[in-house]
Amino acid sequence: MFLLACVCLFASCATTKVTEAWKDDQFRGTIRKVAVLGVFKEPDTRKIFEDEFADRLRARGVEAVAGHKFITDAELPDKDVVIGNIRNLGADTIIVTRIVDMETVQTTVPGRSYLVPRYYGYYGTYYTHIYRPGTIDQEGVAYAETNLYSVGDEKLIWSGRSSTELSATRYELIQAFVKTMLDRLADDKLIR
Repeated sequence: MFLLACVCLFASCATTKVTEAWKDDQFRGTIRKVAVLGVFKEPDTRKIFEDEFADRLRARGVEAVAGHKFITDAELPDKDVVIGNIRNLGADTIIVTRIVDMETVQTTVPGRSYLVPRYYGYYGTYYTHIYRPGTIDQEGVAYAETNLYSVGDEKLIWSGRSSTELSATRYELIQAFVKTMLDRLADDKLIR
């Protein structure tokens, strides 16, 4: 139980924020089956991301399939192959996430001075002056774009941009990202 609480606490430390979102107000369809694609340099990151996103969609009552189960890494750059495989799968929508930028943000933490008692004698107290130097913290930030398309007419239904502080493990970052994006899709009434 303690371990589960720690995992939840650390996963919640990974910070993802939706910075922009757009929804096609004309879309009146129902999302029944989603193909999930993550466009990443590392194939194992793609697999972990797609599995997590598909699992969380299924937990919300939406049928979902991770892209790596029907599209190889070699096929991913070929849009016609990707769309053909998705149509053969019977998916009505596809959600695609890609990293659009990464940066390192520096934060300066100023130093502090302290007076620490050193000697208590009969005639008074002597103090020692201690100085803790300032530090420069560096933290990575990843900016991602997530798009939801209708497979039938290949129209964009929803688009969101986000920023994620890279302050946790890869899996914790993916969990936090997926939760944030699904919460926003639910807020926009596209899923439950």
